[in-house]
Parts: sequence; structure tokens; C-alpha cells
Amino acid sequence: MEKPKLTSIEARRDRTGGIVRDKLDALMEDTRREAVPPHLVKLAIELQAALDEKQTSAETET
Repeated sequence: MEKPKLTSIEARRDRTGGIVRDKLDALMEDTRREAVPPHLVKLAIELQAALDEKQTSAETET
């Protein structure tokens, strides 16, 4: 029996820890609207990259 297809947002949320990714998306949006210290932007970008890497490795394992 095949799983029902998820929308891209639901699928991303399912694969990447959802709540963490949503909060990171909100953080990155805030960095575009407000002045944020560069080191915090760098950390947020590194976190995004780590989540993307985790997602890729989880997809490969399946």
C-alpha cells in the first residue's frame, strides 16, 4: 500500500524535524528585515546547511 503524497511543505517538515526547520525559516526571514550581527547570520546559514545535509542523508538511506 502506497503512502499518500505529501505537499512539499509537509514533506519537508516530515524529513527535517519540522518545528526546527520552521523556526529556522522564521529566523532567516527576520535577518532580511532587521539588522542582525553577522556571526548570527553565519550560524543560521550553517544550521540550514546541516539540516539540508541531514535531509539528504536520510533520503539516501531510505
